[in-house]
Amino acid sequence: MASAPLKWVLKVANGLHVALYRMSDGKFANKIANLPILLITTFGRKSGKPHTNPVVYVKDGQDYLVSATNGGSDTDPGWYLNLKTRPEAKIEVGDTAFNVQAVITESEERTRLYEKFKAASNNFVKYEQGTSRVLPVIRLTPTDISQKDP
Repeated sequence: MASAPLKWVLKVANGLHVALYRMSDGKFANKIANLPILLITTFGRKSGKPHTNPVVYVKDGQDYLVSATNGGSDTDPGWYLNLKTRPEAKIEVGDTAFNVQAVITESEERTRLYEKFKAASNNFVKYEQGTSRVLPVIRLTPTDISQKDP
């Protein structure tokens, strides 16, 4: 578990990342370790308030795949726990926003899709090796597409 000062630093860094991504329509702060990111907005499982996080993604047809690696931590990230409670979310990719339906993949499908992440970066191999939990893969299927507000 992260210390209180570290949690504060991570929260501020996350907020700055989201702000820079949005101000530039995804032209800046659009990669982490040379991998594409999207912004995902979930709704708090307790508060119901929106929370936005930058997350690495890979495409699978028209769907977006994200993995709840939490950097290889033994704990699930908050955005994933929120999706488990309420699978409707919003993603931003560049200057386009989508409402999405999230489906947590299982068994062979999860294994097959996680291979896409490992093919994109060796970091995902390290994350898998560094934790005892099965790293979830979530399929985000767009339900509509809209331009972001100017």
